[in-house]
Parts: sequence; C-alpha cells; structure tokens
Amino acid sequence: MNMEIQAALDVADETDSFLQITDVIYDKEADLGYESLSDAEKTVFCIDSLLREMENGGFVQFFHHEVGAQAEDTLAALERVKSRDIHAIFDELLDLFPDRAVPADEDARSALVSQLEDDYRNELEELDERFYEVSDSLVGLTLSFVARNVKSFR
Repeated sequence: MNMEIQAALDVADETDSFLQITDVIYDKEADLGYESLSDAEKTVFCIDSLLREMENGGFVQFFHHEVGAQAEDTLAALERVKSRDIHAIFDELLDLFPDRAVPADEDARSALVSQLEDDYRNELEELDERFYEVSDSLVGLTLSFVARNVKSFR
C-alpha cells in the first residue's frame, strides 16, 4: 500500500493527491474494517471523514453519522497533522458533550446530538463557521503528515 500512497503524494494537484490517498484507505477500511487501519491510516480516514461531513452539513452532520463514533480519534488525528486551529475548535465542540463522552452507539449519539442542537444551536453554528474559516489548510497539513509517515501505511 505505501507504494500507492507514495505515488499519490507525487501527484502535483494537492486535492487529487489527497483523494487518491483517501481512496486507498477507504478501500482497506471497507474490506477489513476501521480497526484494521494503522494509526497513520486512521488519521487520514478521520480527517477525510470530518471534511466530508462538514461539507455536507457541519458538526451536527458529523455526529449524526457513523464517523461521529470516532470523535476521540478525530481529535487525535487533528493533533497528529498539527492543525492547531481545528483541533482547538473540535476540542471546544467535545466540551458540549456531558463528560466529553460521545456515545459509540449511533442511536444514543443521534439522540444526544439532537438535544445538543436544541440546547447549543448558536454555539454549534459558531463552531461550524470557525471551522470553515480555517479548514483550507487541512488537506495540506494531512498530506505533509502522510509524507512524513509514508512507511506507516501498510
């Protein structure tokens, strides 16, 4: 796999490079499951999942879907790629959850997020806006992470 990752890193267009890398990781995740991914692969998976869900509806969308169960992994991924701004935003977001605990169960998580939407609508909208203001750098930071850790992609 790391030959495919290296080839994707060599693509001139940053977006195309990122998409090729995520395609490889999503294929592995689909075949073997999330737990089969290395920490580096989980990092890219979580960053890409965050970007996709934010594009489709913001943080509420993120938590209403399966990837919301990986909130702690997403926070760690943001730290690994050195995205200080988005890490701080996501960390603040987790403070809205009681005891910072995001339920792994999708139904429980959806019910809690719906309640948070009612209680913290303005805060959630503000966090979304702050994310969108700084999210442009996330693909580049992730590609730099991949380049530094290419041997960790198996």
